[in-house]
Amino acid sequence: MRSGSAALAGALTALLALAVICAAAMTRGAGGFEYPLDDVYIHLAMAEQIRVGNYGVNPGEAASASSSPLYPLLLTPFSGSGLQRWLPLAWNVLAVAAAGALFGVALARASLERLAIPFAVAAPVALNMYGVAYTGMENLAHGTASLMIVLGLWAFIETRKVGWLLASGVLLAPALRLEGLALALAASGLVAALGNRWGALVLAALALGPALGFAAFLAAQGLGPLPNSIVAKLASHPGTVEAPVIARVAGRLAGNLQILGGQFVGGLTLSLAILSIAVRRRAPEVGLFGLAIATAGLAHLMFGSIGWMDRYENYVVLSLAAAMALVLGLFSKAFKNGVLAVVMLSGLGVYLPEVVKSWVWNVAAMQLQHKQMARFAKDFVKAPVAVMDIGHVSWRNPDYVLDLWGLASPEALKARLDNATDGWVGRLARERDVRVVMIYEQKLTGAMDPAWVRLGRLRLESVPRALIGGFEVTFFATSSADVPALVSELKAWEQELPEGARFVHEGFDR
Repeated sequence: MRSGSAALAGALTALLALAVICAAAMTRGAGGFEYPLDDVYIHLAMAEQIRVGNYGVNPGEAASASSSPLYPLLLTPFSGSGLQRWLPLAWNVLAVAAAGALFGVALARASLERLAIPFAVAAPVALNMYGVAYTGMENLAHGTASLMIVLGLWAFIETRKVGWLLASGVLLAPALRLEGLALALAASGLVAALGNRWGALVLAALALGPALGFAAFLAAQGLGPLPNSIVAKLASHPGTVEAPVIARVAGRLAGNLQILGGQFVGGLTLSLAILSIAVRRRAPEVGLFGLAIATAGLAHLMFGSIGWMDRYENYVVLSLAAAMALVLGLFSKAFKNGVLAVVMLSGLGVYLPEVVKSWVWNVAAMQLQHKQMARFAKDFVKAPVAVMDIGHVSWRNPDYVLDLWGLASPEALKARLDNATDGWVGRLARERDVRVVMIYEQKLTGAMDPAWVRLGRLRLESVPRALIGGFEVTFFATSSADVPALVSELKAWEQELPEGARFVHEGFDR
């Protein structure tokens, strides 16, 4: 089977699947195109600030709200215009086509003969490429770079040369997501183990360069070496930051394996390791190749995150599955076809139900909740506000936005992770002259200022499921003197609320 046919089949199927999920999501929405995650707008807001020489979401205030060194930079073109909003979609269209094509190439090289094309057609759906592209984030680009590493390593085994595909993937993977270090360094280790030490050193330098450069850049901004978003994720798993390292790693591994997506990664990792050990006598290089990729899978389970639209682990799912296909090329036809069929069917069972039941509703949730909060902040309040989801509210907003979840505020992140209950939210709001606070109230119990005046709640009434912080956002006035004006602004704002969103006033005369 020629690689071109399988690559084309994979690319076209991936593009078609992305188009279908976007169309399905928009039919449930309140009109027009929208991304299913507020995080996309965090990156767009950061790109706006990068364009004018600041790194953060608010002018003059440094903040590491993005965990990707490269992605905000890719969104800087067209800053200040509506065209910028389409860049995440454009990058993900390219990424999903490239990922589908590269996976098709891996299948073609696995000696699957006529079944390479059917598997290439199944892979973009079974392995959730389209779902990750749908998020609008950098994760599928990271997955594409990871497939470049896998295919580049396979080419190295065949030629003993470090080609452009391998070098490019090793550079891009950590630049897009710091988790890419595991696979990139595993690639360097394999190249060293197979006798090319200079090539291994070059690859290690390419892998570490983006990570170390990013840490140095953050330090120069007066920030910690790890982005706030990564710090927040590290603290969200079993095992506190005060626990010993071994306990934290064990807790994260156990926590990840309790999640269906983590179990799928674990199954792929274990299966690839077993297959690689099985072929080591007759093909030592292939065995080492498979074990290197399996090591990256284990590293993600021990240190990485699983979930949130299953985008964090997708790069390692693609890497493990592609490596498995290549290793299976040394087995019998019936065996390798059966194993790959099980992988594809398992992937469908893990991801497709959540896509159909929940993810397609996220666009509607963004339009009815986050977009409406942003409209109130930008068009009516026109003053500093505090929120827990800053993306929509901060993008193209000239006024200050206080991030109470902490991605764009180290102070807020530390207080939240320390479980502070001393009214820290109120203190930060006063220091920044915040006029309105819009939050998921139950998530900040004990941290708010008791002097705030509850104005009402924005409720979603036509979204049965979605992956969001909550289905009800409470609006507060930080000063009782502002209440009459804010009630008037709320009345004007709610006249244009889309069907499916309702604002319930808190006992004020309407």
